Amino acid sequence: MTQVVGAGTAPPGGPGQPSLRSRIRWRVADQVLSSLTVVGLSFVVARSVEAHIFGIFGVVLLLAGFALGITRAMVSDVFLIQFGDAVPGVRRQAARNATGAAVALGLAAGTFCCLVSAVLPGQPIRTAVFAVGLALPGLLVQDCFRLVFIAAGRPRPALLLGLSGAAVQLTVVVLLTGAGHHSMVGITAGWGAAALLSAGIGCLLARLTPSLREVPLWFALNRHLTVRLSIDYLLGLGSLYLAYCLIGGVVGIAAIGALWAAQMFLVPAYLVISGTSALLRAPFAARAERGQGLLRPALLTGLGLGVVTALWGVALTAVPEWLGMHLSGQSWDGASDVLEPAVIGVVMAGLGAGPVLALRARGRLDALRRAWLVRALLLLVLGTVGADLHGVRGAAIGLVAAHVIGAIALWAQFLRNSAQPVDPVR
Repeated sequence: MTQVVGAGTAPPGGPGQPSLRSRIRWRVADQVLSSLTVVGLSFVVARSVEAHIFGIFGVVLLLAGFALGITRAMVSDVFLIQFGDAVPGVRRQAARNATGAAVALGLAAGTFCCLVSAVLPGQPIRTAVFAVGLALPGLLVQDCFRLVFIAAGRPRPALLLGLSGAAVQLTVVVLLTGAGHHSMVGITAGWGAAALLSAGIGCLLARLTPSLREVPLWFALNRHLTVRLSIDYLLGLGSLYLAYCLIGGVVGIAAIGALWAAQMFLVPAYLVISGTSALLRAPFAARAERGQGLLRPALLTGLGLGVVTALWGVALTAVPEWLGMHLSGQSWDGASDVLEPAVIGVVMAGLGAGPVLALRARGRLDALRRAWLVRALLLLVLGTVGADLHGVRGAAIGLVAAHVIGAIALWAQFLRNSAQPVDPVR
């Protein structure tokens, strides 16, 4: 595998090279489209099935989301960082290797899900987990192809792939639920088949096929990035997904459905946080390089996002019962029980965005990860203890307590490190 070193690269923003700002914008747009697709699928399923069945769908989403996050950390985002400024020939070969690595991870994760499904309690959850195992290769590869197009400065194929994938997946799920097929096996299998079709479209648009030959070398040469990005994911969204699974083990599968149903309504607020953070990383880094203070921009960013997400949360708490039932069916009862704590959680995420950006800009990734580790451990412990004491409502309160302490830890780490010199290695 040709690695980007020396002669393999071109100057950033040079002739034929997509600018960093352009890649960031399209990366944010892709994230928005991907998230809205999942939310759209969730609302369609929630309106069509019982609360317990939606809990099984929540498990399917957790497994798929976790595998997708790890694949992005080990493949897609690594490709975007390493090969965004590469010459076309090098980038094309790297795209073959990256999509091959996504295939390998999809097969490994899918095999794991299929094996684990055999020991899970209850036929519905067993068959659903088995079905998601079959769906994972297609899901991971079509997601990787979108990032390949963005890295190459070709946003139109990325947008076309994302829109076509969303349209096919939503159509399949709508047809299945409309015809009365409420089994998670059929819905998940249809979802996975649509993703596999999108992966095939990605191959055609890119005019390349994934290569499995160089997969071990891909992971070996990019280990410095894959390890760091995977740890960041596990300490962030990965720990929350694991906490949901533990809560489901304590309270029952329906608890996962209730927690995810509440998150469905909060996805726009999370997208505002993630999109704003992505767009502000470069300005924060530029200020740090010039030796300018970051306290004021961190405060403005955190408070601004906190206010915006709080306003969205207040609007959600005023949603009438009939509208909530119309949007999410029987799952609304569980969602409404945990919506208020979930709103506080997203507000804490907004408040914590400022110090996260500042610590990254100053190269204090060790301090950032310490704060994330505190939050991750508290999510697992407080969420599980709260579930054991007071069911899904107690779990939601435990999770929001972890988010509050995590936001405080982030600010404490930032203030503690703000007087130290900038680390030039970020």
